[in-house]
Amino acid sequence: MTTSRKFSEDEGEFTSTANHAAQCRQCGSDNVTCKTWESSDGGYEDYKYICQDCGHIWWVDGIDA
Repeated sequence: MTTSRKFSEDEGEFTSTANHAAQCRQCGSDNVTCKTWESSDGGYEDYKYICQDCGHIWWVDGIDA
């Protein structure tokens, strides 16, 4: 049986950063940056969204979740 758990940011690295066509979930701004994070073992890829206007941060699990 496998158990899933949350990884910390230091268990992987950010492989790219780009402005992203997303709207902030907190303030509604379109000024959002997306960082792609990959786990050190290469098994997981997730996305960290950062609103450049209000600083709100949220994560979206990759397809491997």
